[in-house]
Amino acid sequence: MSPNPIKPTDTRQRLIQAAAELFSTLGYARTTTRKIAADAGVSEVTLFRHFGSKKNLFAAVLEEYAGTPDMRSTLAGEFSGDYHQDMLTLGRHFMRVLIERREAMRMMLCEAGHFEEVSEVLGQMPRGLRDGLAAYLRRQIAAGNVQDMDPEVMAQAFFGMFFSYNVAQAIFGESMALETTIDHLIQQFVDIFVNGTIRSGD
Repeated sequence: MSPNPIKPTDTRQRLIQAAAELFSTLGYARTTTRKIAADAGVSEVTLFRHFGSKKNLFAAVLEEYAGTPDMRSTLAGEFSGDYHQDMLTLGRHFMRVLIERREAMRMMLCEAGHFEEVSEVLGQMPRGLRDGLAAYLRRQIAAGNVQDMDPEVMAQAFFGMFFSYNVAQAIFGESMALETTIDHLIQQFVDIFVNGTIRSGD
């Protein structure tokens, strides 16, 4: 999560930005609604009036800073229909988001095992991405471009390659890095996926 240092004038946005900064530095457990409200320059009552709970505010922070609106836009409108190129476009978007949020991701993953509300919110976002890609794959299957396999399993496999690599980097650091460029890594992941799922000519 990388909030803009300029404080917005909108109260809701000020709360989201203050929460993003605190969640990133202190983690979910140590970030209190009182501290968020104070940093945003509002009362704690105002925070609850806008979001209802810390969990809801956490979800709003992820929605704002985790890159998923951009990812959903990619899934919805930026694809050309060219299967390999579309997967490459999605892979580049997803890898960029994961790299930019790697430190915040490490912190949140560590806390997810201890706080059910964190785990619940974090789980909503990858499910949304998986569902979006699965819908695209269903269209490609119907068009005869992709093998008739379970599109949700395929979507899970695609995102899983990128996610697992970045989780390993977040937890174990550079010792898990591969000796290649990020762009080459993305292309290799995409090639593995596309070559394993594309429908060859009869």
